[in-house]
Amino acid sequence: MTPIKECPHCHSDWGVFIKSDLINVPTNYNFDGSRGYNGEMYDNAEKIIDKPTVYCQRCGKKICSWDNFCKRNGISPY
Repeated sequence: MTPIKECPHCHSDWGVFIKSDLINVPTNYNFDGSRGYNGEMYDNAEKIIDKPTVYCQRCGKKICSWDNFCKRNGISPY
């Protein structure tokens, strides 16, 4: 099986990303409605659910499933 070393769409080698759902992440706002300090907002997430799809960092297009990406690149998933 051939490793995935670049995006099949734009041929970028920047890397990939997966999307995640963050459950109960607090977002702080100031009293005037502007965003407050949110530096550690993800530290308090009750649950993070990673989606099983890999996307290109440059063009954002879908590449493959996370399991397929891991298998082809010899990565242990999670």
